[in-house]
Amino acid sequence: MRIKVNKLLVDKDNFKLGPINYTFDKGYVYAITGNSACGKTLFLQSILGSIDIDKEMVLYDDLNFYKNEVEIKSSYSYIADKPLFSDKLSVETILNKISKLDSRFDISSCYEYIKKYNIYKHKKIYELSQGERKILLFGIGIATHSNILVLDNPLAGVGLIAKREMLSMIREYMDENKITIIVTEEPNVIKSLADYVIVLNNGQVEISEDVVNLQTRYENKNVEEILVSILKGEGKHE
Repeated sequence: MRIKVNKLLVDKDNFKLGPINYTFDKGYVYAITGNSACGKTLFLQSILGSIDIDKEMVLYDDLNFYKNEVEIKSSYSYIADKPLFSDKLSVETILNKISKLDSRFDISSCYEYIKKYNIYKHKKIYELSQGERKILLFGIGIATHSNILVLDNPLAGVGLIAKREMLSMIREYMDENKITIIVTEEPNVIKSLADYVIVLNNGQVEISEDVVNLQTRYENKNVEEILVSILKGEGKHE
């Protein structure tokens, strides 16, 4: 499956995103980045069918959200920036609820993953640190075994050891039949994982390019320096 963005144009709360044309192909990792309030969240919402847009603006192969919403949403796993459930619920309650709602969810593999970080089923969400909550969300996401994985700031607030493990798990997830989309402001995540980077600035695509080619074009500067140069309007735009 591929995700095709066709002349995406969104005007919401006095902010304009687009027009954007882009294709996400299987077998690659895509990083969406930019300054705060640059349109990353709106772009992600559009890709995930969370806001109303013209039906041809986002296609999963030939499917659109107006006619094929259930089929499309069952094709991806979305790992949110923050938990979308009550802090008062236990880990066990949440995982059991997800298991009943989503037949793709492998609850055993999720427990196996989070147990390595001492996240046990009796714990309430409010008892978990920010990093532990991220690890729980990540465990839920990869345990669905979907072919499209979308991560929203997956490593923010995660400790160094857990971050290394999560990077390794994302790499293991990646293969030629899957699409991974990561929204992040962390240059190291882009450098470590991404094949392509999309840089947004004020609702526009400032640049979209192969990460290796981008570093070569900028004479192998580190990714953070390159992104700063792009967002400042400096450097070698071709």
